[in-house]
Amino acid sequence: MADLNPLIRVRKHAVEQKQKVLSDLYRKAEILEGERAALIEDLETEGLKMHEMGVQMLSYFGPYSEAVKERIEAIDKNLKTLEARIQIAQDDMTRAFSDLKKVEIVQDRREEAEEKAQNKKESDTLDAIAIEGHRRKMQEEEE
Repeated sequence: MADLNPLIRVRKHAVEQKQKVLSDLYRKAEILEGERAALIEDLETEGLKMHEMGVQMLSYFGPYSEAVKERIEAIDKNLKTLEARIQIAQDDMTRAFSDLKKVEIVQDRREEAEEKAQNKKESDTLDAIAIEGHRRKMQEEEE
C-alpha cells in the first residue's frame, strides 16, 4: 500500500496556510474595531470640549462630527465584508482540516493492517517452527 505521509505533510501545510490567512483576517478586523472605538471616543471627547468652548465652536464641530460618522460607517462596512471573508476562510480551513484528518485516519488504518499482517506472518512462521519441532521430537521418540 502507498505511504500517505507525503500527502499528510501537504495537507498539514495547506491547513497551516489557511490558519495564517484566517489569523490575518482576524488581526485586520481587530485593527478596524480599534480604529472604530478610537473614533467614537474622539467624537465624544470633542463633543464635550465643544460644549465647554461655547456656541461659536458648533460650526466647526458639525462637519467634524459628520466626517467621523462617515468614517465609522465606512469601517462598519469594511468589518461586514471582513466578517464574510472570515466566515469563508473558517469554512475553508474546516474543510482542509477535515480532509487532513481523513487522510491521517486512512494512513493509521493502513499501518494497523500492515502491523496485523506482519504479526500474523510472524505468528504463522513461529507456529510452523513449533510444529516442525514437535514433529521432529515425535519422530525421535518413535525411533
